[in-house]
Amino acid sequence: MKNKNTILVFLALFTLVLLSRLTAHTWGFTLVGGAFLFAGAYFQDKKIAMALMLSSMLVTDAIIGFHSELIVVYFCYALFVGLGYLLTVNSDRFKIIAGSLVASVLFYLITNFAVWYGSGIYPATAAGLIESYVMAIPFFRNQLISDILFSFAFFEVAKALVKHRVLVLEKSRI
Repeated sequence: MKNKNTILVFLALFTLVLLSRLTAHTWGFTLVGGAFLFAGAYFQDKKIAMALMLSSMLVTDAIIGFHSELIVVYFCYALFVGLGYLLTVNSDRFKIIAGSLVASVLFYLITNFAVWYGSGIYPATAAGLIESYVMAIPFFRNQLISDILFSFAFFEVAKALVKHRVLVLEKSRI
């Protein structure tokens, strides 16, 4: 990690993801998606953003328990990071909300397809697939709201910190 800000931002995001996943929360309402979208935009070295995602997820899953759709969930959170690569800390609000919306929808579509396909909870029919998506709507609603809210918050806080020279961005990420 190249500078003090990079280390501090990494540790802050890592800690926030851990706390968000390990404390009681409404299903699907966490800051995780927002943190990973922001990480993709913030870290110039994209390996750092992916390391944040993988390390924070592995640590918390080791505590709360591993599950059969783990690889699919990690892939989907990697998509958040990847979509963050298309943004910068100074991206306009529309792009931040759009990135968060796209990531949330992809997470919903991919993870619920995986549950339908691999869990045996739903019949292996078109009706079963539809049922898996319908049953997940409350989780999707919570995730969508939290992803947009926290993505917006991370980017806005970073912009304010840059403006007040508390956070210094590497020149290529301004």
